[in-house]
Amino acid sequence: MSSPIAGELHRIEVLAGLTDEQFEWLAANGEVVQFAPGEMVFREGDPADSMFAILEGAIDLMIGVGGQMVPTFVQYAGEVTGLLPFSRMVKYTGAGRAAAGGPLRILRIRKEKFGEMLSQIPILGQRLVATMTDRVREATRVMQQREKMTALGTLAAGLAHELNNPAAAVRRDAEALETRLAGLADLAADLCAMGLDGQKLRALGALAESLRQREPPLFDALGRSRCEEAVGEWLDSRGVADAWVLAGALVDAGVTDADLESVGQLVPPGGIAGAVRWIETLVDATRLAHDIRAASARISELVQSVKVYSHMDRAGDKEVIDLREGLDSTLVMLGHKLKKKNLRLERDYAADLPTIPAYPGELNQVWTNLLDNAIDAAPEAGLIRIEAARDSKTSVAVRMIDNGPGVPPEIQSRIFEPFFTTKPVGQGTGLGLDIVERIVVQQHGGTVDVESQPGRTIFTVRLPRQPNQT
Repeated sequence: MSSPIAGELHRIEVLAGLTDEQFEWLAANGEVVQFAPGEMVFREGDPADSMFAILEGAIDLMIGVGGQMVPTFVQYAGEVTGLLPFSRMVKYTGAGRAAAGGPLRILRIRKEKFGEMLSQIPILGQRLVATMTDRVREATRVMQQREKMTALGTLAAGLAHELNNPAAAVRRDAEALETRLAGLADLAADLCAMGLDGQKLRALGALAESLRQREPPLFDALGRSRCEEAVGEWLDSRGVADAWVLAGALVDAGVTDADLESVGQLVPPGGIAGAVRWIETLVDATRLAHDIRAASARISELVQSVKVYSHMDRAGDKEVIDLREGLDSTLVMLGHKLKKKNLRLERDYAADLPTIPAYPGELNQVWTNLLDNAIDAAPEAGLIRIEAARDSKTSVAVRMIDNGPGVPPEIQSRIFEPFFTTKPVGQGTGLGLDIVERIVVQQHGGTVDVESQPGRTIFTVRLPRQPNQT
């Protein structure tokens, strides 16, 4: 009669079709372990020393992202996990952990038994290698997706910050413009009540229109102070209320005391205040309209950068692209991080930089990962430099340079390995540079290299040019 555990093992998919003797061997050489909901099965850094066959319940695999543990995927009853035969894993890595998703029972087979297990059950070798391959492929896919979603979250937060400033300016200036326009009708009525003849009204209107279209002056502090003093004294000497408040607004719009003299020649002394306020309202309303236009243009530029960055409205095939567009749109998307660290940015794009055939969306992921790493590495008020130029007759090179502490020589050969990261736990998945290498090498037939020493790190991406391009 078979043991209860041997009976449960029939439900493990990878063990399907084994003989009763083989099931009994597994039951006799394994150890049943139970875990309470949420209890750790293993965490990063623990020795990888056992294979787990899940008899009951599920294991939640999680990784650290942004200082929090987030679910990656779940393994259920009937699956195997942990260390598998032929794996070179020594410790659990990937800034992750595994916890019981509920009441959990597993059969643990320690690695010391692996040799005997494969001798007793030869077919398991092939099956577990296939399982390990599938597991690595799925884990990599999920982690890459998680890396992209994390980057997207960072970019979205930065974009929201960048959009908020011009959007707030549009709202603020629109409200102010509404107020100014509401008072314009009363000021125009007061102007008409002065009894000016048609010729003077037209002259006053022409003067107001010329002032409305005048470009605001570029003052230094002393020049502005002098102009404001002259305008303020002119208004004050004629009994205009709030003369010095009006003077600042008029000077900002480019109105001088000579312009006010022209107003004084067209209206009676008692009407000067009303005429000046009417002109000030017109020029200020124009200024507000210009500010709204500039802020809305900034919003349009940001939206266009998002479209370029995300490759919206285009097919998913390779196309001939200008590398500068993708680099600049990535800089817009990460502009908030540059500002937060007060970093100085230098761009050096060769005038004869050729176009290349590429997947624009994927390359923007490359620029994002490299630039994000450079920003993190650079010191406060440090330097980021981006260069793009012909590298040879067959390729172009893009270089991301920072003046951070550099990558230690002993780990430079490992930085492109999956899950390898020098960032604190929870702040990196270790897939950023792995994704860079996959996109550049596998999808574009290019290369990516690093040169680093304290104070200067250069990541160079070389991409093939179009055939027969001059």
